[in-house]
Amino acid sequence: MYAAYGWAVRAKRRAQRQAATAAAWVAQLARCLGRMRDKVVSHPLESHVRAVPQARRIIRTELARWGLPEHVEIAELLVSELVTNAVQHAWGPLHLRMSHSPLDRTLRCDIADGCPAAPPAHRPPARADEDHGRGLHLVDQLATRWGARHTAAGKTVWFELRTPGSSARRRGVRRRL
Repeated sequence: MYAAYGWAVRAKRRAQRQAATAAAWVAQLARCLGRMRDKVVSHPLESHVRAVPQARRIIRTELARWGLPEHVEIAELLVSELVTNAVQHAWGPLHLRMSHSPLDRTLRCDIADGCPAAPPAHRPPARADEDHGRGLHLVDQLATRWGARHTAAGKTVWFELRTPGSSARRRGVRRRL
């Protein structure tokens, strides 16, 4: 009888150690997953030329806060182009949404406006002596992917950039309109 009791005590202690190890492992996993959560910010923008520097400030601030300073220059340029297009060719309130997915290693920026008209699919780049017409060509050349989609309020034009550690290659333009 005492042998069975000793066995039960040892089994109970072993189970407690395993439970403590499992609890520590789960806590460590939760900490890691907390760091791996997507980061998302959303900001309304004026439907005015002042929206362009406002959007650039948001990009600089958030990418610095997210530890992605190496993407500021390109993201600022691309957001400037999309916001400028929205101010010039669309109407209604503008909205900037940025997200960074550490698991996908993707930075995504969306510019929403109230105009349902799609941006031109493929347009040749502007000539050197023209003042405009380079925006979407730059987006096409510098973004990993970009596209546009209809929304209930108008459309959203977006781009994605790969962040450090990604081995993915440019997969081409993805457009859904």
